[in-house]
Amino acid sequence: MLHVSGLPMTLWGEAVRHSVWLKNRTSTRALEGITPLQAATSKRPNLSMIREWGCDVWVHTDSASKLEPRARKGRWIGVDESSKGCRVYWPTTHTVTIERNVYFNPASAARFEGEEIDFDVPNGSAPPSIKLAADVDAPADRDAPVPEVPAPTSKNTRSPPRMPSLPPPVIPEGRPQCVRQPSRAVRELLTGAAVPSARVSDPVIPRGVQLPTEQFEGERSSSVDERDEVERGLVLDGQGEDELTEHNLATAVSEAEVLEPRTLNEAKQRPDWPLWEKAINEELATLHTAGTWVLKEAPPGVNIVGSKWVFKAKKDASGNVVRYKAQLVAQGFSQVPGVDYFDTYAPVAKLPSIRTILSIATRLDMEMHQVDIKGAYLNGDLTSAEVIYMKPPPGYAPDDLGKRVLRLKRTLYGLKQSGRRWYQKLTAIFVDGLGFRRCEVDQAVFYKRKGKSLIVIAVHVDDCTIAASTLALIDEFKARLKDHVEITDLGELHWLLGIEILRDRQARLVHLSQ
Repeated sequence: MLHVSGLPMTLWGEAVRHSVWLKNRTSTRALEGITPLQAATSKRPNLSMIREWGCDVWVHTDSASKLEPRARKGRWIGVDESSKGCRVYWPTTHTVTIERNVYFNPASAARFEGEEIDFDVPNGSAPPSIKLAADVDAPADRDAPVPEVPAPTSKNTRSPPRMPSLPPPVIPEGRPQCVRQPSRAVRELLTGAAVPSARVSDPVIPRGVQLPTEQFEGERSSSVDERDEVERGLVLDGQGEDELTEHNLATAVSEAEVLEPRTLNEAKQRPDWPLWEKAINEELATLHTAGTWVLKEAPPGVNIVGSKWVFKAKKDASGNVVRYKAQLVAQGFSQVPGVDYFDTYAPVAKLPSIRTILSIATRLDMEMHQVDIKGAYLNGDLTSAEVIYMKPPPGYAPDDLGKRVLRLKRTLYGLKQSGRRWYQKLTAIFVDGLGFRRCEVDQAVFYKRKGKSLIVIAVHVDDCTIAASTLALIDEFKARLKDHVEITDLGELHWLLGIEILRDRQARLVHLSQ
């Protein structure tokens, strides 16, 4: 609140007081949906005077003269509980007073997400146009004659000649239109001089897709080459008469280049469907092995969260597909706050912390490795207070489902609290299981000393960056971590969060390229 409002840190007490005031007037599941104030006093809270903390407020003053303003500008910092006024902070005197005759600017009042301020404009009139300096200085008519400037005479050589007054520039009404011609490839396609494919029955196969059989091998290379030729010519270099046609052609090319299907039905219609189906079965087997859910009948009126499939094709540096991955994701947007989830904050290693670790490891010539934790969010455990029911996976409902739904026991990707539950699970593994200590400055950094040796771990969701004095410490850490979660050993650190890491151990230097 202090950072967003820009108020001084000396008002931290007022910020805490207002936070407690809001907390007591916010419904909670522990009190069956009512507020703590209502539970204590049996009265519903009045939130008509609530505003954004630190917003501008104008206070009426009676001591001003006729020529002085009748209101003073302050900052609103909360409602006073002992009166019907509000607390106002005065930046000039650094004091706080209680005022009643206040006025709030609608533009600075607190609004919900998505709300906009409507300005009243008289019917039939438009808001005044804004004239730019470049528009006023530039003449509208370039063909208009420019008056000649008379040459100075001998009688008046000290003063410069007077410039004749130029007529004001004429600003054309309406929006100027820029007429441009479509590209050469689009003109050839429109006139029929070129076609995107010689065979209409060619299957549309996105680039990089590896077919399960060799049935369409010849067609794939042919259609990809022809589509590449069209793509090189589809350059949107203007908006002319054929703007819509050119846009449609570019959209069709971009959709054909989309590698991952967006829905299950779209995946079933693709020639590489067997590979996607295999990925779906592997995902379901992993979830069943982990005991992610149990089948139960949902109580009447309970919120049931939806689910969907998300498909991802992982490629190598050459653009070839190396793995097809299907992920069952919960539609967390349908979760109810205070009922389906509570706290959602999950810390990750900050970039300054990662830079510091890299700097220390480089200076001390430490070993740096990296591991990736498979299905990180699937390892989080839901608490007894988090009772979440989810619809079965689309197209893959259990045979004995009946009228039952999935009661989640573990977290899934898409749930609001998945990140926090995974962080709590990882902290328990590092601190209780592996004997690490958590950094007090960055809670996503863990370290452990063993004699004169040191090992530091920086965690960013499922990526663990390891810096250790010896390679034996890293091998021991990886072996013990495998007892708790499944990991992928990525070896020495070369790539982290989109940053390329180049290390010169002899010169004790490290280069970061992003």
